[in-house]
Amino acid sequence: MPRRDAIERALGVVDYVLLEGLGTRDWKELVRRDWRTAIVVVGLLTNFKLLHLLIRAAGLYYRLRYGTDFKGDMRYVAELAERMGKRVEIVDEDLLSIYEESREAFMPRLTLILRVLLLGILGYVLGVIAGKFLAWRYVQYIIYLVLTVIVIEVIPNDFINATMTIRDRKLINRVQELINQGHKVLVVRGKLHVKYIVDELRRRRIECEDLSGASLCDLLLFLNDSRRGKGIRGLHCVGGGDKGDRGAQGEVLA
Repeated sequence: MPRRDAIERALGVVDYVLLEGLGTRDWKELVRRDWRTAIVVVGLLTNFKLLHLLIRAAGLYYRLRYGTDFKGDMRYVAELAERMGKRVEIVDEDLLSIYEESREAFMPRLTLILRVLLLGILGYVLGVIAGKFLAWRYVQYIIYLVLTVIVIEVIPNDFINATMTIRDRKLINRVQELINQGHKVLVVRGKLHVKYIVDELRRRRIECEDLSGASLCDLLLFLNDSRRGKGIRGLHCVGGGDKGDRGAQGEVLA
């Protein structure tokens, strides 16, 4: 669970908070347009549904043990930001816009095919072994389990990795727009996005700093426009925090 004190310190000096959130509401239109996208769409929807259930389970754990209402990192930061009067935006792509830019992302690639084949072979081997000791229905369960893993994990992860740059470019353009208007921005993004975002922002001469170890499980970027002479100063945040927190390490920015 993110440290509330560290987040509030970062929120105290920014104007905008930009969150991650891949849009899937247009999935029916996408499948109608191109039925070949269905396997990726089914995998994504299943993956996100499972993730939602896991977040709800984690929220119940925190509520029962610590008396806190946790609804996931993104929602947690968004609610804190809104209470502090910050402007919150979800800046991400949707499935149709990704399809328009890269239809190949929805099609199986060699690496994906190989991974699926390996999992399929593993499922077959386990099925043969299980068949020596169990009834056929249990063998079927093993096969279904392997197929479920493929649908929930392998296919969605392959798609997300293939489209990460497309999604991050939209975010970076929005950050640059806000910075040019004189705003300070906090970006909350998954850790796999960090390197590309930081490198691209610095390439565009936008000063930024990674606060991932200081305040969130994922990426926190504090940005300002150095060209306007707005300096950055460091503020140490001692690890530990409240019960249930992971603790902070290093610096956060204020």
